[in-house]
Amino acid sequence: MSLPFNIKSAGSRFGVDDPMSDDTGMFNLSRTERYIAFGACFVIGLVLSIVGTILIFSGSMAAFAVCYSLGNLVSLFGMGFLVGFKRQLKMATAPVRLTAFLIYIALLVVTFITAFTLKIGVLCLILAICQFCALAWYSASYVPFGRKMIKGLCGTCARAI
Repeated sequence: MSLPFNIKSAGSRFGVDDPMSDDTGMFNLSRTERYIAFGACFVIGLVLSIVGTILIFSGSMAAFAVCYSLGNLVSLFGMGFLVGFKRQLKMATAPVRLTAFLIYIALLVVTFITAFTLKIGVLCLILAICQFCALAWYSASYVPFGRKMIKGLCGTCARAI
């Protein structure tokens, strides 16, 4: 599979690292296999999240929280295939996103604990919503001006109320 442009030459011209380095990572996969693994993880994560959302209407909040959280984890794991797992962890713990990453991971853990031990459906739903917000904030740190756009959107919504 080839891209319509050469990332390596463009990256060197603009001082940007190639997010898909030739490092095959711990699974020793080719670039094409890494794209396929990422796509599979993304689709599985999406399906789990959709199933979780459907479970809201069945009244099983704990099952929703578990499916939704697993969907997010599988999708996040899939990113490791694109950039490499070590690099993903290094980028996630960079000062600009460390707080968001830790809050997201803490919310995942608390959601699972709540779903399996406390079994309080409404709390699972609230934690899943907070988890979504933390993941959005974390993900926005990878997009130029992403967090600024979210702040602007939230400000606009707050003024409209």
